Amino acid sequence: MIQRGQSDAQHIGIGLIGYGGIGRLHALVIRMVPLMYPGLPGIPRLVAVATASDASAARAQRELGDGVACGTSIDALLANPAVTLVDCCAPTGAHGWIGDAVLASRRDLFMEKPLTADPAESARLVAQAAAQGVRAGVNYHNRHVPAIQQLRQHVASGALGTVRSVHMRYYRASNLRGDRPVSWRTAGAGSGVLIDLGSHLLDLVEYLLGPIRRISARLRTVVAQRPDASGALVPVTADDIAWLTIELDDGAYGTIEVSKVVPGAGDEIVIEAYGALGSCRYDSRDPNSLELATGGAAATTLRRVTASRVQPAAALPSPEMPTGVLQWHAAALADLIAGGTTTASLAAGLAVDRALAAARYSAAHGGIAVELAAFAGDQEAADAAR
Repeated sequence: MIQRGQSDAQHIGIGLIGYGGIGRLHALVIRMVPLMYPGLPGIPRLVAVATASDASAARAQRELGDGVACGTSIDALLANPAVTLVDCCAPTGAHGWIGDAVLASRRDLFMEKPLTADPAESARLVAQAAAQGVRAGVNYHNRHVPAIQQLRQHVASGALGTVRSVHMRYYRASNLRGDRPVSWRTAGAGSGVLIDLGSHLLDLVEYLLGPIRRISARLRTVVAQRPDASGALVPVTADDIAWLTIELDDGAYGTIEVSKVVPGAGDEIVIEAYGALGSCRYDSRDPNSLELATGGAAATTLRRVTASRVQPAAALPSPEMPTGVLQWHAAALADLIAGGTTTASLAAGLAVDRALAAARYSAAHGGIAVELAAFAGDQEAADAAR
């Protein structure tokens, strides 16, 4: 006979802000994590959702059930005593004030990337989280791809030797259609491909190879007009393509290209790097393998299959099964709850936001090189760095 018992783990009530595409994905992940990570010190439970409209709140209630309080008020969500951790999936331009409110309420914070659209706001959140002593992290989920974690281990071990060059690209086709309606991704604070996709690659540069010293950028808007809610065409200023040149603190050079106007592209990330002793290549279209060549002049290229050996290790699915994007998102949340170190900290998020701001400044001034150490997000500091 099955006996009734009580779990030793404490429930962690999660309040989800935002119920668009990424918010719904997070809602799914939150429900997956207790099965994937039964050994966590707390069992996450989705208890409240705050959405942007009555229609999306009704959809959330229908999809998530009566056990989740769904509405349009962030104040109501933060007043809910069952909420101990807030998962923010709101548009990027709202991250700053939402983060302020969450941290002021002394809740833990899990922020969808990037941390904010303004490094000054990000710095304030870093200081506030430290003062409150709460858990906080940014969801750069690609850190949890097993092949990328293996790549980080190989770089740290010296298998590539002194890294000389890195090239990254992130391609999608999602902005090719000119009839795609304007949204927060294509207009306003936090919009554009540099912030949306470029933030992922800038975080991976820092995570895999170390700090960026200097950056220059060029941006291009390909689709100059999009229909608004009424169908009228309105101007679009957000970038569809971004090209970046970077120099790392250790002297390595590299390029980053992000684009949402690549015909036929899916969600494609490619990372290539080489050093004095070896080289490596990762392609998200084959996400469970990593190509490595080590040994200097006698190097032989190896293809290493990583399966789902994601960190932190999950009970489900087993390590013999291929990994996928839901597992990477789940691992980021589980790592935050467990107090791990793989999920990006707010300080790591701030580093990316500073690089993004420097890249925007560079692009606005003809692609000049900007020294990140002296860049404070304004013209005076950038000019002083030249």
